[in-house]
Amino acid sequence: MTKEYSHYVFDIGVAYRENVDEVMALVNEVDEELRADPEFSGDILAPIEIFGLDQFADSAVIIKARTKTKPIKQWRIGREFNRRLKAKFDQKGIEIPFPHITLYMGQDKQGQAPPVNVSVRKD
Repeated sequence: MTKEYSHYVFDIGVAYRENVDEVMALVNEVDEELRADPEFSGDILAPIEIFGLDQFADSAVIIKARTKTKPIKQWRIGREFNRRLKAKFDQKGIEIPFPHITLYMGQDKQGQAPPVNVSVRKD
């Protein structure tokens, strides 16, 4: 068990269309707000460390970061941070991706895409 401190590691996924620098600035903003909140500030030992763009995943780019907390307080701080970050992303229109599929029907030899007929039924 940890005696002096704990870390909470964040894997923050955002859509490929998002500006990574803007997202990292928002992460810093949320961290500053959380550290300024008297309810949580006593459990946070240092400003968030943002390591940067960590992965190009299937539906998202992943930004990795971590925060340093008092022992065993990392889960409480991590949950509150995530709640606030989601609210900030909603406010700023930052897309948190969800699994989805893009269908690509290909092209014929002339470079044309074949027509796709779609119908929506209410059953």
